[in-house]
Amino acid sequence: MGWAYWNAQESLRQRAFEQLKTVREIKKREIEWYIEKLQSQASFFAQSLLVVEALKAFNSTFQQLENEILPTDYLFNLQTYYEDEFGPRLPETASEDFHKKLIPKETRNILLQKQYLMGTKATLKDADYFEVHNRFHGALTALIQAYELHDLFLIEDETGFIVYSVAKEIDFATSLLKGPHADSHFGQLFRRIRHTGLKNEILMSDFARYLPSGLAPAAFIVAPIFDGSQKIGTLALQVPLRKLDEIATSRKAWEAEGLGKTGETFLIGPDMRMRTDSRFMIESPDLYLQTLREKQLSQPADLMAMEKYRTTVLFQEVKTPSVQKALAGLSGTHTISDYRGEQVLSSFAPLEIRHVKWAICAEIDAPEIFTSIRRNAFQSIFLLLAMSLVVAMVALFLARTLYQPINQLAIGTRKLGQGDYEVRLSLHRHDELGLLAETFNQTAQALKAQREEILQKNALLDAQKSELASQTERLMTTNEEIIAINQTLDLKVQERTQRLQAQNEKLMEYAHFNSHRLRGPWPLSWA
Repeated sequence: MGWAYWNAQESLRQRAFEQLKTVREIKKREIEWYIEKLQSQASFFAQSLLVVEALKAFNSTFQQLENEILPTDYLFNLQTYYEDEFGPRLPETASEDFHKKLIPKETRNILLQKQYLMGTKATLKDADYFEVHNRFHGALTALIQAYELHDLFLIEDETGFIVYSVAKEIDFATSLLKGPHADSHFGQLFRRIRHTGLKNEILMSDFARYLPSGLAPAAFIVAPIFDGSQKIGTLALQVPLRKLDEIATSRKAWEAEGLGKTGETFLIGPDMRMRTDSRFMIESPDLYLQTLREKQLSQPADLMAMEKYRTTVLFQEVKTPSVQKALAGLSGTHTISDYRGEQVLSSFAPLEIRHVKWAICAEIDAPEIFTSIRRNAFQSIFLLLAMSLVVAMVALFLARTLYQPINQLAIGTRKLGQGDYEVRLSLHRHDELGLLAETFNQTAQALKAQREEILQKNALLDAQKSELASQTERLMTTNEEIIAINQTLDLKVQERTQRLQAQNEKLMEYAHFNSHRLRGPWPLSWA
């Protein structure tokens, strides 16, 4: 039983590893395909006539806005907007006047943000920008909606200004060279591609918290925009985390994908922090955070951030052997202690995506797998006991319905073999055993009849033999008598023969005498 339990445990472990590996590979390919598609689309968009014409038109009209006269209340209104609408979303560690550093200073920045961020129409002498915006905005919006992107940017290379944005967040109309977001990972990525001479070059950043998007995790893909052989700007796509999260978290249908109650897949970056959400944060955030606190598995700052933003992305550190091996380019499966301090079966692999270094892990709690083994073991024991009971009942039933008749038949056969032709089986059944018993009784009756017939014949033979012996004895007696008579006759014949011989001799002598007498005188002696 112990060997069977161990064998079942090992078999189930291997099956779980294979299932985790399958899930991991499916997720891996889906994510790689999704990012590769976005990178290809970025290059395609950047080379499309729509984007080239849009960038030229936006560049020209954006420069014209610098000549506008800025009403005195515009800056004040924009500052109030930043304080009321955006200030509460800033991190607690930010200084009180941090939002003031974000407010643009140039006329065109203020005009465009008032128009598109605040939703209040700006009074302009030259409305060419708005006409261009109305002409291209619908088509460009359709592009990002079709590919579920967060935003699309058109950037002028010389100054780094974002001259157009679909989503219109606080980075709109600011410079990625000198503006408030120049030091963001978006600004750094732009500077890397700004002077490229390759039309097909694509760059991508890793996910990082992006302030203009309310500190939501964001990644960017950039591609150069050429007008003929001249580079005139850069196209950027803001990749939302939501789509990757849906893929990694199975759209919250973990059990349907074979991950049970505790299985999950997640992405990890080179900093060993999550790039997608933990299943346990999604399902039970308070319990998850409490577990991390009690086991002291995360830094206090990370715990505070996870509690505030209700996500593990970029906050949950995962320094496990699986992550270390996957980031080193290795793939495999093994049992480890995970980021919650729980024993898990883990399957890991690196993701093959240009410009980013990510790993993927598919894991499930070991107790869930082994609980299944124990449950199966208990079920097996119960089933074994139930089967034993059933076997006992069947054996009892067979003893009554099968064994006893067969045993009775065996006893009857043995008695019959010993010469007891009176034996009979009293089996009143309508099955094969009943037919066999009836045949046995018929056979016994036939043997009895044969025996009686043989005995009768033997008795007759004995009588005939006795009569024959009696006759033989009488014959022998008669024969002896005959022999005795013969012997007596022989004696009498011999005696008579002897007498006759004697008489004959006398007669011969007499005859001889008479013969001589007749021929001559008798002797004197005869006188």
